[in-house]
Amino acid sequence: MKKLSLILLTVVALVASSAQADVRLPKILSSNMVLQQEMPVTVWGWADKGERVTVELTQVPTGDDAAHFRPMKSETVTAEFDDDGRWWVSFPARKADGKTYKMTVRGKNTIVLDNLVFGEVWLCAGQSNMNRGPAISETYPGLRLFFIAGSTVPRRDELDEAYGWMTADAESWDKIPKDSRGRTRNFTEVGLVFGQKIQKELDVPVGLIRSAFGGSQVKAWTPVPDFEKEYPYDVKVERSYVGHVPGLLYQSMVHGMIPLSIRGVVWYQGENDGRSRKLDYAEDMKRWIESWRSLWGRPDMPFYYVQISPTGYASGMQYVWRSQSWIMDNVPHTGMASTNDFWTLRDANPIKTDEETGWPTAGSSNPHPPNKDVMALRVADIAMKYTYGRADMPEVYGPMYDSHKVEGDRVLVKFKHAGSGLATYDEKSPNWFQLSDGTIENRKLKFVKAEAKIVSPDTVELRAPAIGTPTQIRYGWHAYCRINLINKEGLPAVPFKTDDE
Repeated sequence: MKKLSLILLTVVALVASSAQADVRLPKILSSNMVLQQEMPVTVWGWADKGERVTVELTQVPTGDDAAHFRPMKSETVTAEFDDDGRWWVSFPARKADGKTYKMTVRGKNTIVLDNLVFGEVWLCAGQSNMNRGPAISETYPGLRLFFIAGSTVPRRDELDEAYGWMTADAESWDKIPKDSRGRTRNFTEVGLVFGQKIQKELDVPVGLIRSAFGGSQVKAWTPVPDFEKEYPYDVKVERSYVGHVPGLLYQSMVHGMIPLSIRGVVWYQGENDGRSRKLDYAEDMKRWIESWRSLWGRPDMPFYYVQISPTGYASGMQYVWRSQSWIMDNVPHTGMASTNDFWTLRDANPIKTDEETGWPTAGSSNPHPPNKDVMALRVADIAMKYTYGRADMPEVYGPMYDSHKVEGDRVLVKFKHAGSGLATYDEKSPNWFQLSDGTIENRKLKFVKAEAKIVSPDTVELRAPAIGTPTQIRYGWHAYCRINLINKEGLPAVPFKTDDE
């Protein structure tokens, strides 16, 4: 009996040793993935320290090459290790070439990743508006998808619940398990439309990573040092407003994909930071951007985001708009797609009238506007112009406040991103401008309706006969404002205010 027990213990020990020794890859590295072109390809994983791990990247023969068994290009790199048994290798940058590759990882076991291509990779992240989208019921040629489910289980080195990579077609999508309620999962419409536009314009494969969590705040996506001291790894976080826990979504839905090479980030979030006042959200967003850039080692990594549309949710988005504009002005390589144009987004809510000014307002608090394809195309245009160098493209931003000067009883407001000239979508005078002759110091900032007219391609003149010399300006500073100022490219102006209240 003792001999049998010894044999069993020996077998268990051998099995445990073998399992421990196996080379392992993170979930984000799998067959069918898109490798980011024009950047070094980093591959990493885990094994016993001291184990010899090699990674081979081989071009797969196709067509005549396959028929004649011609040898293809192959490159093998030996891994380096850190003290925790994590290893990594790096392959030189390559251009997208239309070829298919396989990757072979060899240690005490062998892992083969098939059907790899070089192209463009974008991370699509944020909250519920980035979540919204269709199940994949058709084929999207040239797109490949990686789906990260909303998770509140922090992990040390991995993504929690993630599926892919996969080609973007119904057969592949049907293999993803249904959610906890038995529903088919959805991909992000903003991501899909964005990816289709990039793929069509560049004619290369595009990989889209979906990582979004409804109701989340930007602090939840920002890494927190020593996060595990408060929330242990591998234990589900159970508390109210779990999407507000600083660092949690980073640790469960982002950390496990670093240092995967990606081109940039498409971001749609902000509603649940709407209760922030002044520039609190801007400061939080800046910290988040800088943290990801630092972790990826990419100080110029682009972050393009969707402006939150008019809604009464969280008492209105005015301060979010202000923060989002501030980010564009103060954080390089960022850009915002403006979305104040209810007439383009096909907002079905009836037009109402503001009692004080007589200007049109919306009547809904729904923070989820329809027609996300419009927003996605605007973000794609920003990427095409500023990331991919299409400098000849028309203006891709809506008019934004640049400066103003007071001349007697009038104010001249100059806009940047006026494109080929300011206009109004309904050919009426610009609405939703207000002026005050009070001062911030004495807290007397009563704003009154201003008469506005476009006096040059980038300038609007304002007058308010009911006050003296104007001191402060507000534009579109209302949760439900239906503005009409645009540039001739059809993009809506972004609300602003010059006072600090």
